[in-house]
Amino acid sequence: MKVTKIGRTPAAAARGRRLILLTAAAICMTCASSYAQTVLGSPGAGFQTWTAADLNNNGAPFWDWPTVSFGSYSGNADSKNVGFCLTSTGDCVGIGSAIFAPGALPYWGMPYDPVNDVNGAIDPKVYFVSNNSRTLKATLWLNLATNTVEINEFGWFATDATGTVLGPRHILFKGGGVPPGTLTPDPVGKTVSFTPTQYFGYYFNDVSEGGCSVYTIANFTDSIDCSGHNMVVFTTNPVSTDASFWIAGEDPPNCYDGDCNLTLVQVTPVRTTLKPGPGIKSAPEFEK
Repeated sequence: MKVTKIGRTPAAAARGRRLILLTAAAICMTCASSYAQTVLGSPGAGFQTWTAADLNNNGAPFWDWPTVSFGSYSGNADSKNVGFCLTSTGDCVGIGSAIFAPGALPYWGMPYDPVNDVNGAIDPKVYFVSNNSRTLKATLWLNLATNTVEINEFGWFATDATGTVLGPRHILFKGGGVPPGTLTPDPVGKTVSFTPTQYFGYYFNDVSEGGCSVYTIANFTDSIDCSGHNMVVFTTNPVSTDASFWIAGEDPPNCYDGDCNLTLVQVTPVRTTLKPGPGIKSAPEFEK
């Protein structure tokens, strides 16, 4: 009796390769639908563009105000707001140098006219939505203070889909404590990973003002001691669901009183690798 050995024909092999490619594509589409953090805000608000040429401390955009008193940082007394720090211009070199400064990143706010350098009001209600419990990495890039023991605390807080509930807070970077100097603040350059709730925002504590708190949702900000303080959200890519965000805590903009602080934190998605499922011998790695 003749025995016929059955093997994989070229057509069968081609079908197998197509199956692997289709499975890999499905993995990729699943990966693409998982976003790290997306901004939610008020009607009419959005990401606004600007350039270093717009930095003149005139209040447009809302964060472009003088920040006068930084003690030993006072070479050019009024050019230290977050815009100067992001572009490593003026009197702000806290990020290290122009090599590391991210540049004139789009910021979230009301419409701004960069040609005439007008408008650009703050959006008082800014928060985030995250999908699939994505892990984020926060890096403390800058924590300036007139008084070196008055370093801000920075963290995130939980909220709901409408941004009307102030949920639990979670510290990312320790400040100088209340009263100032009772704690050792985390150093610039420190990184931490965290997994926020589906809806969340960011906050900072001004330890020099009795520990009053400032939130990206202004309704939660302590209205007396932290009056005039705010937070600014910048992004590396307004249309990407996996962009990095730079969050600034201003204490406050237009600071003349010798008690000025500026905190700047970068938040990026943690890159993860999806492994091929059972039965797939070779599939590409997909990273976010």
